[in-house]
Order: sequence, then C-alpha cells, then structure tokens
Amino acid sequence: MPSSLLFGINSEGRVHTLSTTGTMWREIPYAGQEFKKLSAVPHFLWALGGDHQIYVYVHGLDIPIRVREESYENERWLPIEGFSSRLLPTDRYHFSNGDGTVDRSIDKIRLPSMAWQWEGDWQLELTLDGQPLDHQGWTYAVDFPSQYYSKKQWKSCVRRRLWVRSRRYSAMNSWCAIAPLHKDATSEPFIDISIGGQSVAGAEPGTMLVWAVTSHNRVMFRTGVSTKSPEGARWNPIQVPLGSEVNQINVGPTGLVWASLLDGRALVRTGVTRDCLTGDSWVEVRGPGDNLKISQLSVGSCAVWAITQNKQVWFRKGVKGEGAGMSEELAVGCGWVEMVGRMAQISVAANDQVFAVGADDRLVYYRSGVANSDLTGKRWKALHAPLQVSRASSNASLNRDKFHRSFNALQSRPSSMCEPSTISEWEDHSHSAPTAPTSLPVGDLTQKFETQPKNPKAWSPVHSVGSIVGTEVHPEVDESVWSDGSRESCIFAEDEELGWAEYEAPWSWVEAGACTVDPTQLPNWFAETGGGASQTEIGEPWRLKILQELKLRLPTEKYKNWQLAVDTTSWVHSGEARVSWGSGQFVDCVLQLEWVQTTGTLTVLNPDGASTMNLFSLNDITCVQCCSEPGSPRLALHVPRHAPSLLRLQFSSDAQLEEWQTHFATTCGKLHQALGKPSEESVWAVTGLGDVFIWDPTQLESNQLRENDYYVQKFDLSGKESPIKVALHGSFNPGTTLTLTGCIGDDADRIGINLDAHSTYKLRHKAYSEFENTCLHFNPRFTDGYIVRNSMIEGKWGKEECEGEMPLQKGHEFTLKIETTEDAFVIYIDDKLFTHYRHRLPPNSVSMLNIWGRLQPFRLVIKCPDIILDPLNLYWRQVGGHLRRVESCRVGVTWGIGYDHTAWVYTGGWGGGFLGPLDSHNVHPMTDSQDYRVYENQRWNPVTGYTSAGLPTDRYMWSDATGKQKRTRDQVKLLSVKWQWVSDWMIDFHVPGGVDRDGWQYAVDFPSTYHAHKNFTDYVRRRRWYRRCAVATTGPWQELGHTKLIDVSLEPVKDDLDSVISVWALASGGQAMFRTGVTRSNPTGTGWEHVTSDQPLASISCGSYNLVWATGKKGCAYWRAGINENKLEGERWVCVEPPNGGQLKQISVNCVGVWGVDHLGRLHVRREVTETFPEGTHWQTITVDPLVLNSAPSTTGFKHVSVGRNEVWATTDGGAMLRRTGICKTNPGGSGWFIGIPGNWQHVSVRAFN
Repeated sequence: MPSSLLFGINSEGRVHTLSTTGTMWREIPYAGQEFKKLSAVPHFLWALGGDHQIYVYVHGLDIPIRVREESYENERWLPIEGFSSRLLPTDRYHFSNGDGTVDRSIDKIRLPSMAWQWEGDWQLELTLDGQPLDHQGWTYAVDFPSQYYSKKQWKSCVRRRLWVRSRRYSAMNSWCAIAPLHKDATSEPFIDISIGGQSVAGAEPGTMLVWAVTSHNRVMFRTGVSTKSPEGARWNPIQVPLGSEVNQINVGPTGLVWASLLDGRALVRTGVTRDCLTGDSWVEVRGPGDNLKISQLSVGSCAVWAITQNKQVWFRKGVKGEGAGMSEELAVGCGWVEMVGRMAQISVAANDQVFAVGADDRLVYYRSGVANSDLTGKRWKALHAPLQVSRASSNASLNRDKFHRSFNALQSRPSSMCEPSTISEWEDHSHSAPTAPTSLPVGDLTQKFETQPKNPKAWSPVHSVGSIVGTEVHPEVDESVWSDGSRESCIFAEDEELGWAEYEAPWSWVEAGACTVDPTQLPNWFAETGGGASQTEIGEPWRLKILQELKLRLPTEKYKNWQLAVDTTSWVHSGEARVSWGSGQFVDCVLQLEWVQTTGTLTVLNPDGASTMNLFSLNDITCVQCCSEPGSPRLALHVPRHAPSLLRLQFSSDAQLEEWQTHFATTCGKLHQALGKPSEESVWAVTGLGDVFIWDPTQLESNQLRENDYYVQKFDLSGKESPIKVALHGSFNPGTTLTLTGCIGDDADRIGINLDAHSTYKLRHKAYSEFENTCLHFNPRFTDGYIVRNSMIEGKWGKEECEGEMPLQKGHEFTLKIETTEDAFVIYIDDKLFTHYRHRLPPNSVSMLNIWGRLQPFRLVIKCPDIILDPLNLYWRQVGGHLRRVESCRVGVTWGIGYDHTAWVYTGGWGGGFLGPLDSHNVHPMTDSQDYRVYENQRWNPVTGYTSAGLPTDRYMWSDATGKQKRTRDQVKLLSVKWQWVSDWMIDFHVPGGVDRDGWQYAVDFPSTYHAHKNFTDYVRRRRWYRRCAVATTGPWQELGHTKLIDVSLEPVKDDLDSVISVWALASGGQAMFRTGVTRSNPTGTGWEHVTSDQPLASISCGSYNLVWATGKKGCAYWRAGINENKLEGERWVCVEPPNGGQLKQISVNCVGVWGVDHLGRLHVRREVTETFPEGTHWQTITVDPLVLNSAPSTTGFKHVSVGRNEVWATTDGGAMLRRTGICKTNPGGSGWFIGIPGNWQHVSVRAFN
C-alpha cells in the first residue's frame, strides 16, 4: 500500500502532515495564513482559513495538471470564393467544438484563473485517426456533420481543422485562494468546508464534490471540481428546509452528505448520483438523545460518526454509502450507538478507519479494530508521533540550559517535543540557538532560521496576485528537499546551546480523508519513543560481534557424523484429484509424488490405487501453472516431450491446490537448479491469471555442453529410418558447424540433405498457400555421378550447382561437415574441402535439417557460437505476486504493473504467494484488483418496448462481450479464496461508444456498432455491469508510489553495471514520464519528470537509451528526438505514420529493431532504421501464419511483442509463447517462429536476455 497522509491543525492554526510510511509530523511551511478546518482527498486539500475564506492546496502529483483546449475551424466551399469562413445560416459556428454546438472562438478562450498558465501558443493538430495530415491540417467531408477524410475529393463541400492549446495548473504545492462569494469578503464569510465524492458510482473519473457552509448558515455546492479543475467553477446555493440552520457539513467518498444543525439535529442529502451530484432532497435525523445535540459529523464509505456537545462519540448504524444515492434508508441509517471516549473532533477515512482529537488531552487518537465486519472498532489508541517544530512557532521556546547527554538520553525526552533522530551542525552563529530567551516577531524568525530547499523544483514558480497566498514545499519533504542543516528541529550538537519546544502539541483538528491505513499493518505511529534499540545501534560493531558469537556458540563439528532425527532426502506425497489429458474430460485419480535423493517421479493411478494411468519424471515438467476456474482449483503441468503434452489436475480445495503447487515448485526447482535469486538475464512472463514466471538462461547455459567457445548439441540418429527431420534451434549464425556421420545404402540412387528454413505463407481467398524455403539443398546423384547444390526460395528452385567430383560412394560410411561463414556454406566431405556454396537465403533462417533417401545416419553434432534455445525445453519458475505486465533490463532492474495500474519494483527476492516463508526471501504484501463484467441485452418490440425477450437467434440476454457465452450476475464467482468482493454489481457508465443516463447503448442489431442515443432504427440495446474484486498475496515486489501506470520500459544508459537507467513510463491518462535516479543500487529512483506530448500515448519503449518510441491512443507511432546523455528526456516527439490499414496498440524497441502490434493482432517491423535516419522508411507486416494459428486454441493474432538485444519474442491472443528466428541485418523481420508451450501467456519481457 503506498504512503498516504494524515493532516492535522495544531492550536496555532498550523497545518501538519503525517505520512503512513513516516514517524514524525511535519509542518507545511508557514505562508502567513492560519487555518481553522481541513478537508482532504488524495492530493487535494481544502481548508477554512483564519480569515474565514476557502483555500485549496494541490500536492504530491507526479503528473502536472494539464488541460487541452480545442477549437475546430470550419469552412464551406463557395462557387466563386472556394473554401471560405462565410458559412450558411444553418451551419455551425466558424470556430466550434467537435459537434458544432458551442461557439469556441479562439479569442474567447481564456485561463480560468491566475493559478493557470498557457503552455505555448495555438497549434494545428496534424493527425486524423492516427494518419498524418498535411501541414495545414484540413480534413474534408461532404457536409456538416459527416465522416471526415484527409484527402480532398470532388464532392468535398466543407472542411475543418483542429486548433489545440494546453494550459497547466501552476499553483502546485501552494495555497490557492478561492474567490469569495461577494466583493466584500467579510459580508458572508465561510464557517465550514468539506470535500469528498471521489467514488461516486458511475461518475466521470476525477470527479470531486465540495460543500461549504457560510456564516449566514447557507449551504453552498462548488460546481466543476475535479482532478483537472482543482478550483472548480462557481458556488451554487442549496436550499435547506425552513428553520434549519446548518453549522457543519461533511461529504463522504461516495457523495453521501450529512450536515449538523444549530439545534442539534442532522440533515442527510438524498439522491446524490452521477446525474445529480447535488442530490434532490433533505431528510431530517434526530440526535442520539433528547438533550444530546450533534456538534460535528464525519462520513465514510459505510459509516457515519458524530460528536455531541458533551463530547460523547456516536456511531450511526445501517449506513451504506454505495447505495445511498438510490436508497433513503441506506443514506439515513437506522440508529445511534454510543462509543466509549470523549472527543473534540472526529474524522473518518475513505476505508472507514477513524481518527479523532481527544477532548481533554488534545491528542490525536486512532480507532483500532475497525473492519468491514465491525465498523465500530475495539478501542482508542493515541498516536505517539513526534512533532517537527517550526522555529517560527510561538511555542518553540528556546532556553540557555546546556544538556550534556548521550544520543539515547535525547531519545528519552517527551515524544511530542522534537524530532528524536536529527542532530544538525550549524555553520554560522546566526543559526545557533540564541544566548538568551528571545521573543522575535514571526517575520524575523522566518527570515533568520528558515533555509532554502535544495530542490528548487519543489517550489511553485507562480505568484498569482489575489489567488495564491504563498508558495509551499511538498508536505512530505525529505532529504531530497531539506538538507541536514535545514531540518525544522530544535536539537543542536552537544557543544551548542540546546533548545527544546516545551509544549505537548495540542491538536485542534485532524483530517483523515486522504489517509488510507491498513488495519492489519498499522504505521509506526503508536510505539512510545525511547524504547528498544535505536537505529544507530543496529549496525554497531559490539552488537554484530555478540550476534556472531551467538551463532558460533554450538560446536557443530562434533555432531556432523550423527544420524539425522528426520530423514528428508526421500519421501512420498499422495492425494486424490481429478485428471484431464490435453483437453479431455476430468476423471478421478490418485496422485503419487515420490522424491528419492535427487530425482522425482509423478505417478497417476486409477482410483483403486492399483493400476497406473501414467508415469513420468519430474525432470520432464517445464512449467507448473495455475489454470483454475471459479469453483474449480486446477493446475496445469506442461510436459512437452510427452503425448499428450498437457496434464491438468483438479483438486477439491484451494488449500490442496497450493499444497501440491508448493511440492511441484520445490522439487522441480531442485531438479532444474532454479532456487534462490534468479539471474539478471532472466526472461519474465505473465499469464492471463496474473501469475509471474521467470526463465533463467544461466541455468540452461551452465547445463549445455561446451567445447571451447561453442555450445554443442548431439543427436544419436542410429536406428532411425529416413526421412528424418531434426529441428535446429541454434541460430545458424556465421561460425556454426553441422557434422553428420552415416552410411549410404547399397541401392541408393539419390540422397538429400537439406537445410530448410520456415515456409512462407500467403493468404489468398481466405486460404493460406504454403511456399517452401531451402537454404541449402545437398543432393548426391549416384547415377549421374555428381552432387547438386541448390536453394528453393518461396517454392521456386534456383540455378543448380553441380561442379566437382563425387567423393561419396554407395555402401560406404561418410562424414559430412557444413560450416557457415558470412557469405557461404563451406562443405567438407570426409574432412576434405569439397566446395563453397554462396548464400542465397540468410543462413540465420535455417530451422530444420531434412534427411531423405537410402541413407542410415549415425550421429549429428551441432556446434554453435550462440546458446541453443528450444522454447519447449525452457523451465518456467513462478514467483509470488499478481501483475499484468513485467519489464526488465540487462542489469536486472525489473518493474511490474498490476491490473489496477499500480507500479511495483522487484526487490531481488524470490518466493511469496503459495510458497511458505522458508522458500521465500525479501517478499512483501501485495494487493491488486480487477473487474468482472457482464452485459445485459434487450430487444425492442412494438407492444412492450425493450424487454429481455429476444428472438431465438439472438444472443443470451445476459452474456459476455461477444454474446456467445451466457453470463448472469449470480453465476459469477471468485477465482479462489484469496479474492474478495470489494463492491456490489454496478452499471458501467464508461463504456466505449458512450451510454445514456441509464447506462444503455443502442444499435440496429446484434452485433453492431453501439452508440449512446437511441435512433429510429435501433432495435436492440445493451448495458455493461461490473463488480470489483481484490486479491491479497505476497511477492518479491515493493510498491512504487501513487502514480498509476499503463506501460513502462527500462534501458541502461551505459554498459557498466552501475550505469544510470533510462526509465520511461506512461501514466494512466497516457502522459509520458521519465524516472530520474534509477540505478542498480536504487531501482525505485527518486522522482518523475513529466514529458509533454500532444496526444495521449498507449505504449512506450526505449531500446538503447537514446532510441525511444511510443504509440498514440489513435494508433500512430512517435519517436523521441534530441536524447543524449546530458538530456535523457529528449526534446520533442516526431510522428511516424502507422502501418496501412492498422492502428498500433503496442510497440517494442531494441538493437534488433522497432516492432509493433496493431489493433487487428498483426505484427509489424520498421524497416531501414539507422542512426542517421532513426524513424525508418516503412513498415513490414509479419503475417499470422497457420503455424501461429495452430499454436494454441482460439488463436487469431498476436497480443504482445518484446524485443531484446538479439531476440524477438511474442505472445498470441490464444496464450502461446513464440520466439522469432532468422533475424539478421539483411532480414530484420526474421523468417519464422519457434513455438513454446501454450501457457495462457499474455506478456513477456526478453530485454534482459543477452
């Protein structure tokens, strides 16, 4: 869980923050304004100032708030003038919005307030649906509105072009004043403020609701507040019942609003929905008792807490925020429950955790034990977090007493006084404590003791008069902002005067709206300071010496020859299950896993346990994957050298599945030497269920036969009859040698030894035609007395070469040696040079040895300078975690992205998930969430209108997106016990194509193109329902931060291990970002830098650090110009046209080239990319051939491609893993695919594989 912030106001009106990953309150640097009340959601803080005006503070955003203003310039063709700005009276405005209904004259588009700045001038948009336009940007159509095209036609009567300009919110990390209600701000000041509503069901993403109360007891609603418009637009008054005087208001994350009245009653706003964010009516709620008046309320997701005038705490039961907009009963609740404790103020977080300020001691308290099953919690716990005191504070009294004591003695001081862990050396006398008790004006103290931060980027550059009170640094400042000498601490070195803040930090307000505390893992806020060993003592030599002596206290040598009490070298594990071979039916069986010393066997027995159904060595298993379906815990065992190659096991419970999964992981890991930390060259892959797998090439390399600098593969072919085909998985690069020994038959007429490449497939009339390719056809013809050498290119033989003698004889043994050089095959027969055969096809494309004729081969030996890699023989090992994609680089730094777009960084550990703590190292808790979706379909009939009664040929009325699978909401079940529902079924209002106010989409028929508004000819409609679930697991991953990512790519700048790593990523809105400070020793980096782009991006990749490509959400490609070692973020984006007939959705770049996948599942490679011409010239399409289509069931195309320094791997939409072969300089697109196991793969990263 990423860090979040708890806010508080002390008795002086100063705002402080406490991070869930920190231990100390930090003051937001003082800017001359005190505050009375706070209300917060993540990154946005609204406050009521001491002057009773409203202020907003935006903080902690890695992506700046940018809004793109658009204006379409429209023109019509007139017979004499040609295209002109003079339009018909029925036409749209000259400058308008997209549909022409709003006047968008450029001179009328202004900045909303002084907190915004323009980024550049108006510019033309020069792409249309991913296709580049000419420099004027015009698009043409028959009339308004219609389909627009990039080329002018004879019937084009209108044209338009798009002008764009971006504005940026420049008041980040600053208090920005909201304009008062009247010119005289004192005529109606505010008395309360509240922000929430970030989780209103179906609302636009980023929506926030702000409610306020004025001194005239008027309730005000701020319109237009969102993450793109932090200030909102204007105040709208909301009517309250007659006789109701509101003095406090609070809005929860789901939009539920409660208000307290001066007479002690409460009002609840009902009808708050996405269509009516202000609600429609008030409902009165009486106080807890006759003489108990409500003075303050706080609303969570499913909880409302209140404080009465006698400081008693009350909980409102029966409230459920998710359904409060539709149900008055869920909004109002059903009764008050009295809680123990006296509190002055209370605040409920979005996850219903509760914080409060004590009425008597003014300490901050946390309600422990609050859970979904018990929203009232158990007891109050006081926060013991020290306070970072500003020297400008009047409470920081400085005295002359000298304290000579050790660091531990300093720790024993009261925790509320000062920071316990900072000792600062001050360079000059002006920064030491005064020699006499002094009371300086606040301005003097600020000028004298506050130092400038080291990081100037943390300060806002804008000082907008009237709207910004002051520029303030990020509240979670750390060493990156404050130098050691500038920390706001009152502890000085021992030879200096020591000054202590002599007060107990009385709090007046606490705000938890932006704080997300996991009740199972509480922050380090509750331990008293001074207890236990300090951090500085952990690494002391005396402590390390004692630990070492404790380890050596037992004489282990004396007992090394004793017999073990428990022998774990041999064991048998048995259990009942159901088994399916391939895709067949499941039948009952008994499994028996036997481990003896260093070998293992899996036996599948019939239910009687007497007869064997199948038996194979654990060494043959290359992958153990979870393939569960809801209610059916299943494992898939891949044994590619057996028939069938897939074994599926179904268990009775998730616990039994994890038990067997653990046994398989540990035993297969021992056999394949895949235990402990994987190497930095590992290939990472992710399945459709979010499981993460690793293949470690160093294990294959260490086990592969070596002779000098060559990898050797030997085949025993004796006893096999021709024709024989042997797959050659070593790339036939120059230096590769193939040696074949055998005996020619006495009656042989012709024999053939072919080095074949993959066939070429061409699609003709919806059928594939196959054309064979042969790099070398070696054909001794004994009746003619010569040897023919030839090549076949796409089914056509070339010119034969038959010069030379016939050194082979019938009935004799022979040795044939073929050596590959840069320009030819060098052929030796019986160790004598026979001939040179110049390459007609790239030798890298050789994938098969084909032997035919009256010939008995004995032995085949292949020596290759590169590792020999058969995708079917790779052992895939699982590590804990639940991710959607993983990207690595050649120094081992690895990042992952979850289904909820959270970024994770690999810790270098292993294990987690189903593996126990003994088989895990450096693992952390992980959470992820995803949505289940079903579609409700209806058909129109003249009598009853739209109903769920369809035609017999229609799709299911409750179905998946295709309509072919029946999916009702009641049938949807969770995958395993690790998953939990976190929401009810809700209508999805964010479906592509748009929806109406009830979530429906309309179309002429099933299936068709859906749109938001009903037309006369629309006879069917559908709407999408979704329900969110979350998983809790563990894995060797550390959460990076708040910013959600959709893609990431990493590449070291230099070849050394300690090089800076260039990290590019895309935020969830498609904004490009560059991560600074990432190295092997610091894989998380230090911070994000935003890189502007005209279009939102969908995918990004960096090959060498200066080769960065991206795809836009409209399908075109971009490459980044101007990147060098001193400016890793580059200068500008250059647009590259997409492939013909396709829009790119994913791209991958490296030394091998630029590869991309389009929305149709086709694969493309950019040709003629050079250093002088980095954008290349054109796209080459790699067709989906029958080999790929048959690699896994339901395969129609490619899903993802990953490009390494020498490798290109891909996954298909059917879940197969593919490795491209035959890539070379003359043929950068390669020649064919080697097929791996069909493991439901959805993502692979080979960027680290060298």
